[in-house]
Amino acid sequence: MRKTYFEVLFCFVLVLFVLYQNVQGEGKLLPIDQAEMMQEKLRTALREMKREIRSEVKVKNPGTIMGKVKCKRVRHCGNTVAYIERVGDNKYDPPEEHGVIDQISNTFIPRILVVQKGTTVDFPNNDLIRHNVFSSPVSCNQFNFGTYDVGVTTSVTFDKSCEVPLLRNTHAEMSAFVIVLDNPYFAITSRDGSFTIDNVPPGSYTLKTWHEKLRPVTQEVTVEAGKTTDVSLVLEKRI
Repeated sequence: MRKTYFEVLFCFVLVLFVLYQNVQGEGKLLPIDQAEMMQEKLRTALREMKREIRSEVKVKNPGTIMGKVKCKRVRHCGNTVAYIERVGDNKYDPPEEHGVIDQISNTFIPRILVVQKGTTVDFPNNDLIRHNVFSSPVSCNQFNFGTYDVGVTTSVTFDKSCEVPLLRNTHAEMSAFVIVLDNPYFAITSRDGSFTIDNVPPGSYTLKTWHEKLRPVTQEVTVEAGKTTDVSLVLEKRI
């Protein structure tokens, strides 16, 4: 199902890209060689992208949370984030691995990135024009890279937990989100709404959700050693 979601996303982006590319602010058809090059970049970015970045934690006799999210009044349940609000004191070493949000054909890839607090995220510009990436002025992690050239990568470390909308100054329709969480116990749903949070220490927890357009929900869960806890969540449209 996840593979199908990526294929649909790829086809959608690719169709828009082949028809028109915004070059220097003007809609122009790309030469065939450039179109083929960008198609290959898109394929590579979609194939290699990671939507979750966390540190690895050793847990004795962990359990698993396996869930299904039902979303009302949206086309599908993909890109819903399910996460445990607090595990122990929520003090975990940040991951050494960097997250990546690429920029290709005026598109952020991935559009939703979920990271553990303290993660560094790279923003390479693999498009054909210069870009500027900045966070919403109301988010807890604020930055503005300024306009930078093709082939350049900028980076920022997300040291506070919150929702961070990403914007572009030249293309208002181009947006993405970095969801920064306090611990490594989270998952992003596939298109059908399914998710799995594994390696969870036994105990009782508060499970929460985030969705770009739907209201968050909260559910208490208990995880037992070596067992799977099944949960079902229903998300409704924000008022």
